[in-house]
Amino acid sequence: MNNVPDFEQLFASMLQLSKLISQYTQETREERIATVLQFSALNLVKDQHETAISDISKSLQLSKSSATQLIERLVKLGLVKRISDPEDRRIIRLEITKNGDAELHKLRLKLINKMKRVFSKIPAKDIRELIRIHTNLIETLKTEHI
Repeated sequence: MNNVPDFEQLFASMLQLSKLISQYTQETREERIATVLQFSALNLVKDQHETAISDISKSLQLSKSSATQLIERLVKLGLVKRISDPEDRRIIRLEITKNGDAELHKLRLKLINKMKRVFSKIPAKDIRELIRIHTNLIETLKTEHI
């Protein structure tokens, strides 16, 4: 796959797939409690115990002020809480609340169920191959720091 046209086609298909998945999994305004960024931030807070706003900013590629506003909305929704660092009061850590954990679980299930409808049309063998390819890409990116 060192052929340039192959990479151009791969790049175009990845962009198109990303856009279509985003459109397909988007919820109506009434259904949505958390935006995609809020969902991503909740995932980060849950996965990285007592993370800082700067970690959210870096991981989601947001300015620190945008990350602060994002976290403020999550705090107001009761999905995240701030915890002061006992050794350095300037440092604020974030922790997901029980409501945040429940909301994250609910949103994840909704997205998975929507994706199941799409992938139900794909043979199981192809899905397993796609998972294998994704796993390989993830490991390559983690080890190569591309």
